[in-house]
Amino acid sequence: MALDIERTPPDLDRAYERLRGELDVERHERLGVVHARDLERFAVAAGTPAPWSSAPPLYVSSVMGWDVGPAEGELRPDGSGVAETRGLPLDGVRLMGAGQDLELHEPVRAGTAVVVHTRLTDVRRKDGRSGAFLVLEVLRRFTDDGGRPLVTCRESFIAR
Repeated sequence: MALDIERTPPDLDRAYERLRGELDVERHERLGVVHARDLERFAVAAGTPAPWSSAPPLYVSSVMGWDVGPAEGELRPDGSGVAETRGLPLDGVRLMGAGQDLELHEPVRAGTAVVVHTRLTDVRRKDGRSGAFLVLEVLRRFTDDGGRPLVTCRESFIAR
């Protein structure tokens, strides 16, 4: 059976229109306080040598949710939870990471309260060998409660 790559799936069309309406809308979410135990567990898993006076560089952008994950029935078809999409309207599509660029501003220490500011900066339709897809560009700024920059993360995602 041949793939129909000429036609964009209706869910992708709807997602594209919804996402265009979200361009440059910034959302803020207080992720919570970085606990020493969690920071140390991540450092061990990432192979970061002790002592751990601050979080490893990838900690803040890698740990999307700091609580217990969602129940299996609450996961999207691609395995992500609603929290990972930070309010972006992605119903009907599967999401895959496509790259990340990080700027590290300040060390993140235990006791720091972290706020993420998320903004969709671009969405484009593309056609590939296996069909149509969307490319999303997302800017995530992680700050402390006072607004001091910790990490800036520019990410690309593919939605099918």
